Amino acid sequence: MLLCLCMTAATFPALQAASADGGHEITFIEQDELGATILNKISRAKHRIYLAQHIMGDGNYGRAITAKLMEAAGRRNKDGSRVDVRLIYDGLVSSLYAVQAPGRLLVSAGVKVQSYNPKERLFAINRRMHSKLMIIDDEVFIGSSNSHACSTISMVCVESDMMISGRKILHDAVKSYLELWDHQVTWEISFPEPLWDPHEQHVGMQTAVAARYRQKIERYLQMHLPVANRMIDEAFSKQSNPGRPPPHKYQVSGIDYVTDPPRKQRNGGMFVQLMEIIAAAQKSVRIITPYFFPTRMIKQALASAANNGAHIEIYTTRRDELVNIFGLALTRSFAFVHEHDIDLYEYQQRKLLHSKLFIVDDRIAYFGSANFDSLSQRFNTENGVLIDLQHDAAIRQRFQAEIDQVRRESKQVTDRKGPGLFDYRNCSLTTCNPLIKLLNPATELFY
Repeated sequence: MLLCLCMTAATFPALQAASADGGHEITFIEQDELGATILNKISRAKHRIYLAQHIMGDGNYGRAITAKLMEAAGRRNKDGSRVDVRLIYDGLVSSLYAVQAPGRLLVSAGVKVQSYNPKERLFAINRRMHSKLMIIDDEVFIGSSNSHACSTISMVCVESDMMISGRKILHDAVKSYLELWDHQVTWEISFPEPLWDPHEQHVGMQTAVAARYRQKIERYLQMHLPVANRMIDEAFSKQSNPGRPPPHKYQVSGIDYVTDPPRKQRNGGMFVQLMEIIAAAQKSVRIITPYFFPTRMIKQALASAANNGAHIEIYTTRRDELVNIFGLALTRSFAFVHEHDIDLYEYQQRKLLHSKLFIVDDRIAYFGSANFDSLSQRFNTENGVLIDLQHDAAIRQRFQAEIDQVRRESKQVTDRKGPGLFDYRNCSLTTCNPLIKLLNPATELFY
């Protein structure tokens, strides 16, 4: 036991040293207030707005974010300085957004935009930027949400997000963001096609074209800024929410920002560290993950924790809420979890459980973007925070309460074996096309 405890301590030198840089303050953001909180912070930013988003949506919330970013890029402070507004989006998932009018207008309005999109691989899905990070002035936003309507509607998705204030986390998050920004895997979006036709070469015509773009920007802001401001008012105005209490702030003494490098090596990056933490567990491991498709590394870590005597609980999305081929990947884990006496629960609400969280021995928590699957382990660029819970009882209880709430809405899996090739009889959001079912054995090779 002493050896395992030493291994756990050795895994977190940064956590133990964090207190030397002063304490950190964490505020959990209620999902129904997430969109309004982000929009409000953007509208008040003075120095920088750095966004790294897996999905940059084009619904009402995405358009509201776009409008606020454009407004911020054109705003001047009293000293004449401008806000440094930057956006990195995943080029695979958000590419349609980038080539439409909002993307062009962002660039035209002065927002610096880059796409994380290494095109050299045939299967680009294996190289996604899955991180969710926002840095607005001196506050860092971490969690599971995207700039997409699903993340802000609790009836569709279940998300967890936090806002962190503190010198060490800010330094590490900004450093990581700028490394990603300067890396060769990110491409600057400048829309290389000219803003004017070839015959419009003289200065007068170019000035007229620039004026037309300015008019488009103004029309976009006139249309979508009121929507953004209404979202802020509905969430925070005293008239609409007279009894709304101020958010509770948790003081933490040990916290570490963790992330993957761009284009990380297979089986590299922060996932190795996360699995080492779980493997060293002595008493308990409690996990919330939307996708539980355990790879060999994940199975080894969980088996090691079980052999140490740790009780393991895993909460994940119910299989018939997943696309068919992923639902089968979940059922293939049934034999493993029963072999190691792991309690596996499926979330029973008719929505996607999208939070990503685990707690080990009630001592250490991970909170961020990583799933328990092959993509997060081997390919995706992920991020998050590790929090030392030993000296901060309040935040430990907050994490435990979140897991307990999910448990009350979940049902333990009793199946000992997956259903095989033709899996689900009762499909809800599941893709039930027989052709897709024929592809299911391919999950044996991938996971």
